[in-house]
Amino acid sequence: MRDRIYNFMRSRYGVDQLSSFLTWGGVIFILIDMFARTGIFYLLGIIMLIYGYIRVLSKKYERRAAQNRWFLERTAGIRGFFKSFSNRMRKRREVGKDYKVFTCSRCRQMIRVPKKKGKIEIRCPKCGNTFIKRT
Repeated sequence: MRDRIYNFMRSRYGVDQLSSFLTWGGVIFILIDMFARTGIFYLLGIIMLIYGYIRVLSKKYERRAAQNRWFLERTAGIRGFFKSFSNRMRKRREVGKDYKVFTCSRCRQMIRVPKKKGKIEIRCPKCGNTFIKRT
């Protein structure tokens, strides 16, 4: 059975970012329709799921790759925002073990300070603003 599936998918385009987005978007729309009960979200979800699977099973490599490139170009900004946001949160979790992070009220610079030092005066390295915080 595994060989049959492998042979069937051998000449297919497969999963890329756009087909993954369409599939997950379709599932989310169907879940939204469970609560909204309008029917339009369900219809949009089914259309997105079907088109996502058509892309996965397609044999037209060039067209699907061009569509994926178009999608990646149009969503580069928002993907970059979420990637930088997740990187900042990951760094905060790593830093959070031994350090506390404060934000300068003047320039919004993030400043890392050792934990458990009591009440200290913090000087922003970027703008020179000083403020007192408890670590």
